[in-house]
Amino acid sequence: MLIDKIIDFENNFAEIQSTVIEKTYGKIFYDKNNPLSYDSNHAFIYEDSDYEVAIKDIVQFYQSIDITPRVYTFSRQTSAVGQYLESKGFKKSLDEICFFVQKNKKIIDIPQTLQIKKLTHIDDTINELLSSDKEQGEWGYKSLLKSIDNENFYLFGGYVDEELVCIASLYSKNDISRVNDVFTKKNKRGTGYGSQLINFITDFNDHILKTISYLYAHNPNAIKVYKKAGYEEINAIVRGCYWLE
Repeated sequence: MLIDKIIDFENNFAEIQSTVIEKTYGKIFYDKNNPLSYDSNHAFIYEDSDYEVAIKDIVQFYQSIDITPRVYTFSRQTSAVGQYLESKGFKKSLDEICFFVQKNKKIIDIPQTLQIKKLTHIDDTINELLSSDKEQGEWGYKSLLKSIDNENFYLFGGYVDEELVCIASLYSKNDISRVNDVFTKKNKRGTGYGSQLINFITDFNDHILKTISYLYAHNPNAIKVYKKAGYEEINAIVRGCYWLE
């Protein structure tokens, strides 16, 4: 089912931006050069594994590289892994409605003012773009440095008068793709650039990749744009983040 495919995709999504350590109980993702990125530095644990062994190993590993031990869970309902982590003193953050799937592809009615290009390397213009928002800057840039060489990762930039004003990416695997890295320069927001880029990605996916597209979102303004492009809420997946202080 689609929900199971998305859960599996999320469990492995960090592979494009991290070093991966395969374990019998799950996987550890890490990037010592990008310690601020939670997505680059976390583990996931199989529901049917030995939780005690897994947590001991995960905590020991991340503490050895001076990064906060963190575990992500993606589940249809209450996660047994999450409950166990909480019982062992892990803090938690849960998102119940944060995934959206493009069930009915739509082109947003907006004039096309952007010149959109496929980006094949990460340079100072991207760093400058992301640095316009301190919440995104350093860790977002370093994540892209890791992702850009993956053959299934597509990064697009929107330009106005040769100035890079927005970016967005697609990562595809089998018949699923995830939209990510959607970002507009801070002083250019509210101009419709994000909508134009989403239109481009919808068309690219429809004609080139031919996949089912989904994304993670929590910003209300961004969600409005995604819904105009045919993305619908997935109520069946709960995203959990657990960490040990």
